[in-house]
Amino acid sequence: MLRLSNVSYAVGGFALHDVTLEVADGEYCVLLGKPGSGKTLLLECVAGLRRLTGGTVTLDSRRLDPLPPWQRHVGYVPQDYALFSARTVRQNITFGQRVSSVPVSEREALVRELVDMLGLGPLLDRRTEGLSGGERQRVALARALAVRPAVLLLDEPVSALDEETRDAVLADLERVQRRTGTTTLHVCHNLDEMQQVAQRVAIMEAGRIIQVGPPEEIRQRPANARVAGLLRLGAVLTATAHPSPTGATLDFGEFTLAVDTPAVGELQVLIPAQAIRVAPPTESEGLEARVRSVQQRSTVVRVALEIGRHLLQAEIAGQECDLHRGSHVRAILASERVHVLPES
Repeated sequence: MLRLSNVSYAVGGFALHDVTLEVADGEYCVLLGKPGSGKTLLLECVAGLRRLTGGTVTLDSRRLDPLPPWQRHVGYVPQDYALFSARTVRQNITFGQRVSSVPVSEREALVRELVDMLGLGPLLDRRTEGLSGGERQRVALARALAVRPAVLLLDEPVSALDEETRDAVLADLERVQRRTGTTTLHVCHNLDEMQQVAQRVAIMEAGRIIQVGPPEEIRQRPANARVAGLLRLGAVLTATAHPSPTGATLDFGEFTLAVDTPAVGELQVLIPAQAIRVAPPTESEGLEARVRSVQQRSTVVRVALEIGRHLLQAEIAGQECDLHRGSHVRAILASERVHVLPES
């Protein structure tokens, strides 16, 4: 297990504040946050490229933070891959083995296994300067795994790739991690990327981790409005809650919703995009709404709906969408999917 306990580090006007995180043995954990939230800085602290000003980093019972990078038993793939352009693919992959704990007798077999796993055989004698983005990423991954690390650190590993190559490389990452069982900490800011590989997610903001959990749990129960906004889960509205025999009635001004969560007073409420069904204006059910915008995404269409002074988000299947800006529709809200946010 990789354990970060009250990790602190300051550079310029930015600081990591008492970051605590555990990544279980063999787990694929994604560190998600906006650019500038401190994700890369935290990864560099784990890799040993930054010396902590407070806290500890341990691997099982072994303290890593006093050790130099080459003694930490950690594999690191930086965002720009940092390949040696004057060396061949084979030389890049085997570079770190000279200071690794992998026995000499096993090194060649391990390289062959990684080369086969990542489809790098035809590239072994080529220099890395002429490789495509996806090929460079796989070489960097093979080099990090060739030292047989206990922990693999990935810093925005697919951010520079086009969408098709990114999906293929993410599939490679998930498959290789599953086969090797390497404990992995993967930094990114892309939701689709996170959902494709993560077993658990840590949400980072302004040098702090503000929520940790399985992806689906965080999507269904975000800790606060900031997490909901980062994950683009839907609209966060302010409501006044009035107790009811079965929970509470939420008054948003232009409409009300009955929920089974006991609540009272003014609070924030997440109305997820998946909680809204868009129906024709002739439908008797639901609320009157006007289409503010229609945005095509990879598999769905995201529709912004004006309901009085409120702006809600809905997601519908692309093939079912026949909407345009200014259309009048009915918005049918599934109250059981509405989430009353805990007080910050």
